[in-house]
Amino acid sequence: MYQHADKVQQAVAAAQLPGPSREELLQENQRLRDTALALSLTLLRQSAVQTLLDEAGGGADVQNLMRLAEECFECASLPGLKQPIAAGLEAAGHELMAKAVEIETKIQRSKQEE
Repeated sequence: MYQHADKVQQAVAAAQLPGPSREELLQENQRLRDTALALSLTLLRQSAVQTLLDEAGGGADVQNLMRLAEECFECASLPGLKQPIAAGLEAAGHELMAKAVEIETKIQRSKQEE
């Protein structure tokens, strides 16, 4: 019985030690989660841009870009995916589609000029 009382007193004393409050720790936790999410979205966008550059540099295949865009759209609709990540995937898909249209337009124009 007395051991339990000692443990309670130690816990109360430890809770009164200087340091961040529970609320401050929760806020810091949320800030870190937001930062991690922002970094994930930046990484996603950069990888999509890098894919565009890689594809364009090696004679981009319009069908491949379209396939990558469709994969982005499919992944964006996965159940349980956080909304900001889904939005990032959607944006990457749109960028890939836009690049495919741009390349196809250039191909069509060069055919017309021949």
